[in-house]
Amino acid sequence: MIIQPQKHPIMVATSGGKDATLALHRLRYDPRFNDYQPVGLMTMFDANTGRSTAHNIRREVIQAQADALGLSLHIIELEDKRGHAYADYDEKVGRFCLDLVQQGISHIMYGDIHLEDVKAYRDNLNQQSGIQGVYPLWGSTPEQITEEFLALEYKTVIVTVDGTRLSSDYLGKTVDTQLLDNLPDGIDRCAEFGEFHTFCTYGPMFQQKIEIYQGKQWFDGRNHYIDFMLK
Repeated sequence: MIIQPQKHPIMVATSGGKDATLALHRLRYDPRFNDYQPVGLMTMFDANTGRSTAHNIRREVIQAQADALGLSLHIIELEDKRGHAYADYDEKVGRFCLDLVQQGISHIMYGDIHLEDVKAYRDNLNQQSGIQGVYPLWGSTPEQITEEFLALEYKTVIVTVDGTRLSSDYLGKTVDTQLLDNLPDGIDRCAEFGEFHTFCTYGPMFQQKIEIYQGKQWFDGRNHYIDFMLK
């Protein structure tokens, strides 16, 4: 990829869902972010399962999204899972960031919205390698974000739900205004607290729609998952 003059190359952190997709949309089309040029997607995978850490999505499905967005996919493989976290996260991400800096990439985009502790954690980790975080959604309300996402006609489906907050009946459902308006009380409209996770299949940035079909569902003691495969 040729970097345009006066543009900062930036890596895009994603797990394939709606927030990272809208953040990338703003990064590409919002004049406030004209200084940046996305050069790739970075995502976390469990080395033992071969699936994404947050959503348990297959590698080929994430790859199909990267291809549709016209960006290369960069996978960070994590191994040392302790409960719902990974003990080797800081080491592996830190090493990846150092490699980015050596390639002349000193910025990473995140789709975080309003969780100060999450942003502080990312920023503290990134500073150790000279990376600066960019947050296109930061400061927007969940209502503003979901309204903009749906107005742009992006399509996204629910792939994971926290069983302590939502029923598994939400798995596989398309996110639309009706679904959001009828979420139970106390559920963040953007699921910023992990109530559910999504995977985006189509929208203005996509060169082609990602055709997927539903497979089995499973439960890990807290989260419910649904398997999606490419058609």
